[in-house]
Amino acid sequence: MGAPKFNSYQSSQSSQKKYPHIESNLNEENYIQEEMLLRELTTQKSEDGESLWLLSYSDMMTLLFGFFVLLMSFSKIDIEAFEKVKKETTTLFGGEYQKPFQQMKTELKDKVALSGLNDKAVFDELEKGLTITFRGSVFFESGSAELKPEAIEMLKQVIPIVKRQNSKFNVVVEGHTDDNPINSDKFPSNWELSSHRASAVLRLFEENGFEKKHLRAIGFADTLPVLPNRDDNNQAIAENQSQNRRIVLKLVRATTK
Repeated sequence: MGAPKFNSYQSSQSSQKKYPHIESNLNEENYIQEEMLLRELTTQKSEDGESLWLLSYSDMMTLLFGFFVLLMSFSKIDIEAFEKVKKETTTLFGGEYQKPFQQMKTELKDKVALSGLNDKAVFDELEKGLTITFRGSVFFESGSAELKPEAIEMLKQVIPIVKRQNSKFNVVVEGHTDDNPINSDKFPSNWELSSHRASAVLRLFEENGFEKKHLRAIGFADTLPVLPNRDDNNQAIAENQSQNRRIVLKLVRATTK
């Protein structure tokens, strides 16, 4: 018997390397083993039956969440729009909507009523807060910017209720006059008179611990009457002028970031 003969075709096929760019058969064998191991690791399922792609997906969602949190940190909350959505949603699901300052309004009305000035005060609700209008000569005598003693006592009852909301509400005091002109050394016009009256009320809030950044005083003179000061014959309407002489206290929810 002679030596076994190998088919030349089989011999040439066995001599061909799968990865010709690898120098030796040993290196090629190691490369193939590493490739198979890598393929097994990237295709096998975890204990929960999920593929490893879920890790990349969770990383992406974490980054997106952080991105939107960053955007929110630079944005300002629109309280008015937020309250409107809250009101509509509550009504839609059959609930009873209550504004965040409803309790404060009830307490303020009770204190004003105890002072005997309930018929002189008008409460109006806003989307961002509450407005109290004190009509006529509740706070001041004609042509004066000095608060009446009864007005001071009433405000001392009202201020502590508002103070509990100090960080949430800005206090804006508006002074309004009728159209009767004034010309004195202290008040050359109704602009000065209305401004001094608003400032006199606001000083009480500051003296009771309110921060200046939450306080505003504005004098409107006779520019915003609620009723006509005069009739068609340009005659003064005393009752209407009394309504136009007023102090408006606005409690406006502060805008937050």
